[in-house]
Amino acid sequence: MGHYSALPIAIRSQSMLKVTTKEAQSSLTFILEGRLCRPWTVEAERGWTKLVSSAGNKKLLLDLAGVTFVDGDGEALLASMMESGTKVRARGVQVSHLVTQVQKRMQRKSRRFSRSTPRPRRDPGVP
Repeated sequence: MGHYSALPIAIRSQSMLKVTTKEAQSSLTFILEGRLCRPWTVEAERGWTKLVSSAGNKKLLLDLAGVTFVDGDGEALLASMMESGTKVRARGVQVSHLVTQVQKRMQRKSRRFSRSTPRPRRDPGVP
């Protein structure tokens, strides 16, 4: 069975972010619940960095099903978490839409970069 560890990050019960990790045989899941906003994004990033450094060959999953609010700092953190191709699970219209928008921005950014990278010219005489 999987292993869970939780780190509630809270000052007030209404403005809380709960960070939980779930370890399975082939994957690690980073579970966020509550408000992904300043000042808790710093602690969430610290937990993510620790999880990534210990992941080895395990697949990383990001579970946002319990996230109720994301501010600009939280959105930036999500983008950095998703850059490596991490699979994301979201629930609710607002958070699901945000994840889709972050993915689209990352795709556009990737396409812009690939277009701006010089490509070697093919010699017409070489097949």
